[in-house]
Amino acid sequence: MTKKNNNETKAEALLLVVVLIWALNAPLAKYGLSGLNVWIFNSIRFVCGAIVLSAVFLRRSEWARVTSNDWMRLVRLGIIANVVYQFAYIWGLKLTTAGNSAVLLSTSPLWTAVINAKLNKEPIPRQALAGMIVSFIGIILIIVGSGKKLEFGSQALWGDLLSLGAAVLWAFNTTLQKPLLSKFSAMQLSVISISVGAIGLSIPAIPNLLTLDFATIDSKFWVIPILSGTLSIAIANVFWSYGVKHLGPRRTGVFNNLVPVIAFVASYFALNEDVFVIQAVGAAITVGGVWVARR
Repeated sequence: MTKKNNNETKAEALLLVVVLIWALNAPLAKYGLSGLNVWIFNSIRFVCGAIVLSAVFLRRSEWARVTSNDWMRLVRLGIIANVVYQFAYIWGLKLTTAGNSAVLLSTSPLWTAVINAKLNKEPIPRQALAGMIVSFIGIILIIVGSGKKLEFGSQALWGDLLSLGAAVLWAFNTTLQKPLLSKFSAMQLSVISISVGAIGLSIPAIPNLLTLDFATIDSKFWVIPILSGTLSIAIANVFWSYGVKHLGPRRTGVFNNLVPVIAFVASYFALNEDVFVIQAVGAAITVGGVWVARR
């Protein structure tokens, strides 16, 4: 097996780990938000993620020189991926239904393919497009099969729009990473990007921290964002960047479609939820679509 194939196989394995982390992080974050302010919760996540990444980077990697032009591009990436996206994702999750959020966020591979084709002049293969559409249909079947309504409008309208915006922002982030990864390691890129996020999200959290009655917060609500930041931000983002570097934005983006499937399975075992045939069919279709699209 060639080195290229080894790298691609490793990238796909790491992306599957990312899928598992992000799938389990969704219910964890949802629960954490019930005990902490949105800004405080996200600030803790990103500060912890930045600290963990920086510690690992200092032990294992060397700092590549960054020009002033590169700094502008890196800061822009950090703002898009870890400030604006996180705002849209967290508030969307808070305002809309879980079904809406899962379906809308899972469209990011489609946006990734479109944005990548526009910015990098990379055509979308018909097989890849077909696979992405099939996997998206599978996700809709999972949500519809759960018996939850997709409520586009009323009180959840802003949450729907924010979740859709988050999907587009993540696709944009995935595409912007590709040229930067030719100059910087996935670890260095993640350290800079997430550090920008930690600063950007901590500033609006300061007023909330100053007025917070710490005695009223259960200790578990402090542990949850720390755990979430270490896994879903620090570790998962490095693995994701490695995938973008060796598989490209389009093939990497498709793995996002597996997140709702794992979340669906985890909910069955952890929450003892009912599973209907249409949900099982949807899960199988989604996995099949991902397999087709990544070829």
